[in-house]
Amino acid sequence: MDGVLLISLRAHLGCLKRFLVLLLTRHALAALLAVLAAFSVLSRQATSSQTAPQRAKIRAKVRQVLLDVVVTDGKNLPVTGLQQEEFSLSEDGQPQKILYFEAHSASSAARAPALPPAPANTFRNVSTENSGLPLNVLLYDLLNTPLTDQPFAHLEIVKFLRNRPAGSRFAIFVLGDSLHLLQGFTDDENQLVAAMQHKEARPHSTLLPRDSDGRPGATEQFSGPMFSSDASAQAMIGRLQGMEALTRRFYLERRVEQTLGAFVEIARFLNGLPGRKNLIWLSGSFPANVFPGADPLDVFTGTANFSPALRQAADLLTIGQVAVYPVDIRGLTVDPFFDASNGATHRTPAEISQTHKNFMQEIAAEQDAMDQIAEDTGGHAFYNTNGLSDAIAATTTDGANYYTLSYAPSNAKFDGRLRKIRVQLPRRGAHLAYRHSYLADDSMLDQGADPETMRLQVALRRGAPLAQELFLQARLAPQGRARQVTKEEIAQLAGFPAFASRKKWDGVSIQRYFIAYALDGSQVSLEPAEDGRLHARFEILIGAYDEENRTMFGYRSPLEKMYVVKSADDAKKKAIRLRHVVEIPAAAAWLRVVVRDAIGDRLGSVEIPLPLPVIPPLGW
Repeated sequence: MDGVLLISLRAHLGCLKRFLVLLLTRHALAALLAVLAAFSVLSRQATSSQTAPQRAKIRAKVRQVLLDVVVTDGKNLPVTGLQQEEFSLSEDGQPQKILYFEAHSASSAARAPALPPAPANTFRNVSTENSGLPLNVLLYDLLNTPLTDQPFAHLEIVKFLRNRPAGSRFAIFVLGDSLHLLQGFTDDENQLVAAMQHKEARPHSTLLPRDSDGRPGATEQFSGPMFSSDASAQAMIGRLQGMEALTRRFYLERRVEQTLGAFVEIARFLNGLPGRKNLIWLSGSFPANVFPGADPLDVFTGTANFSPALRQAADLLTIGQVAVYPVDIRGLTVDPFFDASNGATHRTPAEISQTHKNFMQEIAAEQDAMDQIAEDTGGHAFYNTNGLSDAIAATTTDGANYYTLSYAPSNAKFDGRLRKIRVQLPRRGAHLAYRHSYLADDSMLDQGADPETMRLQVALRRGAPLAQELFLQARLAPQGRARQVTKEEIAQLAGFPAFASRKKWDGVSIQRYFIAYALDGSQVSLEPAEDGRLHARFEILIGAYDEENRTMFGYRSPLEKMYVVKSADDAKKKAIRLRHVVEIPAAAAWLRVVVRDAIGDRLGSVEIPLPLPVIPPLGW
């Protein structure tokens, strides 16, 4: 028997209106899911013939520090097969006991059986051989990259994506005037390459210009013997220098703010995803002192205080197990003075010397910053190389082979101070990359969602890896033409980010979709009902997103769908099939659907690009 569930914007207008306003907004999803938990997290005391392991809920607060350690040899190749007793660990010089140890290797990923190609408009959350590997994020930073370096970087990124390590999963962000998610996590080469063809990833100038890149400023144009003895000229030069300094400071501060904001947004995007994540930061310049613990030449002297933003970014990356791999996309850096296209005029040897000195100081500061960022987060920096695609490939291999350690700090006073970590391995020639410090601060942890809420939040997140605890296949068919939105629906949609500033609704329409689900019956938990038969219970969550990945509509079923089976053996042999109808904004570019086994608490999700072509009526 098929289960049928109808969902529309007009359903449950009363009690769900408050929930729909909150659902899937960037900062409110956790709160909404916590409020709605009463609808779905029901008592699981009943026995089941296919009972899933229950997740223990421990309320005691035990602070543990989690470390991912990458070990390489003298040839920068990963060292595998190490055991827990070979590692020693200390915090602020005090030895710590390793409570947890796990080795991760790219070669240890399980291979899943291949499935035949899916029919039209059919989407699956098939577990692949790479599901156990770390997640990789490419951050293509155009904001801090000179326009002249962008074409080369774009070609090298595409080259890497076509030849990346087999099975590696990537998401692609681009930072221009704002941060854009070009592609969610996938191992599909065609999707990744196509994402780099989006207009946001093409070479272009941003609204926040960089420094002159070696070109002379106004003060340089008025320097030289002709003006050195003219008091009024010198006064004018002084004023011009002050104006130039203020201009540089303004744009620099805005770029730093935007760059840090991008790190915070990416850290939030990765929050809740299990295991190590590698953030590959492709940029043409790297601000010094980006993370706590750095002490290179500070190129931001005299600028605004970014400590709160730095601390927030560092805390989020720490909690999310994110290692940063800075990669200088300029390749071999050469003093612009020797560039044939450089139009700067230097009238004296002293001017030439000072210009070269300034360049060397800037490069030294940036490279120190890259090394420090990598060291503080457990990554590795790459610069002064024209093999950009090889450098990106090295970051992927480096981050796929690592060891996870955890310990409970002997110093139980979490006062917000920076603590130093040291991991040692008595092996000659071994190099260890790991996070060398952390802020002993509970504030970020206290703000996080509980694990159950976080699981649902991640499963519904646009671009996140698909939930694969429950095999799910969904086939969609558009039903008729899109219709004009109603007044009741406008009241609901107005609370979502995509429609928050909309004043006119004439161009908004609603499209109806029929969705047919197939679930693996052997993975579904059952319980006896009052009539003596076995039941399965499901709930459905959906999220619709526009091209900018802003939420257009969200829904979580307030009642769990009951599904009757003949016997446990029968359920194991057959697929469980559900059907429902959903109405969402016709302009939606993505639809994320989550099905939850309410008894076994297993999740399955699929992500669907919209719009879809019309297909014949669905049948099983």
